[in-house]
Amino acid sequence: MKNKENNNKYKIIEPFFKKEKKLKDIEKETEISYATLKRWVSQYKDYGVDGLEKKERSDKNSFKKINDEVLFHLKNLYKEYHNLPITKLYDKAKTTLINYNSMISYPTFFRIINNLDENIRGNSINSIKKDKIYEYAIIQKSIPIPFFNNRNKIYYLTIYYNKENYKIINFIFEENSRDLTKLFNFIRESIIIEGEYPKNISIDTKIAGVTKAILRKIYFETKINLIQEDPDREIINYLGYMDTDILKEFYLKKPKEIEEIICFLKRYLFISSEEKVEKSEFEKKLNYFFTWYKRKVYNCGVRVKNSVYNSSVLKEIEGNIVDVAYSEFSTEKVEVYMDEIFIGEAKIIK
Repeated sequence: MKNKENNNKYKIIEPFFKKEKKLKDIEKETEISYATLKRWVSQYKDYGVDGLEKKERSDKNSFKKINDEVLFHLKNLYKEYHNLPITKLYDKAKTTLINYNSMISYPTFFRIINNLDENIRGNSINSIKKDKIYEYAIIQKSIPIPFFNNRNKIYYLTIYYNKENYKIINFIFEENSRDLTKLFNFIRESIIIEGEYPKNISIDTKIAGVTKAILRKIYFETKINLIQEDPDREIINYLGYMDTDILKEFYLKKPKEIEEIICFLKRYLFISSEEKVEKSEFEKKLNYFFTWYKRKVYNCGVRVKNSVYNSSVLKEIEGNIVDVAYSEFSTEKVEVYMDEIFIGEAKIIK
């Protein structure tokens, strides 16, 4: 019975993997929520068909599905305290949730509040907005991981998010922190994923390597204004809940690979698994954020980062010096330029 249910789920999302339909199209056809479809895609990518099996929660007795009565009380609570920051609102909501024996996590509560009907939300956006609004922001947070490979180690989580509604757009989780120039590829990838060209990006003050000269250069090349400032208290509180939940998730079953933690963060932060299909019209504006290499074209192609890239175009210009635009987030291909003119893409030779 479970295998049949898993297969039915896969049939629903199969057109997405075949690149025949987008998840939003499937959502309209099936009336299955976009969030659910994203979760199925993520589960299938991580664990195959077996990942689509409905798991029984380990916290089943303490965290129960929210019912209509509880939702009604949360809506009334929001009407009364809509001017409170959402983290403080969550603290107030805990009393209601405990009384109804229906505890939910902070991310779930955040989604409930953010998805309320406009008539109920009223001034919700105003309650979340700050005096200064920059469209997007980047925060870099150190996270102690005491159980990975049986040693204590600090890892670094970098997040690109919308400052108006705190939607997480993209993240990287790795052993070393990055200065601003090493975040260029990440910034480019995040903007492309979001599909919106930002006017302003707020940069965490903990990020090193920020100088007035670099900020001026970025604005001159991209017309994106980077502002270095402390992160909002809301996002800091949100990530504080995340720290606790990481420890809970892996306390008993220690992760063997760093990918296990990354997969958990992907689900926790509601990162979309939908892949970009069409090239964004503004990607050319983001060329500054590529990592650029000057390379001579040989018979086999060009070598970048211990990989060789080739194409029919490169074969025609063998012996010439070209500029290669490389991104660590799309290593399967590079863009090739000659005399500042784009001449084509070259794919990795495996």
